[in-house]
Amino acid sequence: MKPEYISSIDYINSLTFEYIETYSLQRGERFEKQREQEIKILQKLRRRNKSLNFEELKQVKGLEELYGTTQYLLDDKGNFHIFSEKIAAFSATDNEVINLVRILQTKIREIPAWMCAPIYRDAIVFYDKNKKIISALNVCLSCEYIAINRHRNINADEETYKQLRQFFIDCGHKIEDKNL
Repeated sequence: MKPEYISSIDYINSLTFEYIETYSLQRGERFEKQREQEIKILQKLRRRNKSLNFEELKQVKGLEELYGTTQYLLDDKGNFHIFSEKIAAFSATDNEVINLVRILQTKIREIPAWMCAPIYRDAIVFYDKNKKIISALNVCLSCEYIAINRHRNINADEETYKQLRQFFIDCGHKIEDKNL
């Protein structure tokens, strides 16, 4: 399936939502320790490749899905990433959300084009009045990339990422150095 790209402006203008939640994922000491341990297990199992039993094959598949592909806040079944943490929640009428909408409506002049794979560590989930998820934005501030999922991507201006970085910091996200 060919990826779809839409502008951040069209994206945010198409949403009708009651509130948002912000999430941090794939960061922190717990994540780093578990990741390090599980990658060692995966490497060990891969070396034994031909002598793996059914349970070990399932373990390899699960670890490869978790560490061998781009991770999103929500999986294909709508489950939250095991290394995600809700940081903040705001009503659609709160100043923080009004600011977020303004950020995503930034005119697109220059779309960043880094040559790295995104590692989504910050996300925003939009909910309707029935507390149903209507959309989730996965944000990689390192390579300046936004995606809804593996097939739907958002084009945004360079300035949008600077403002999103500050938005997440103001929400309480522990943002790493931009060069990481």
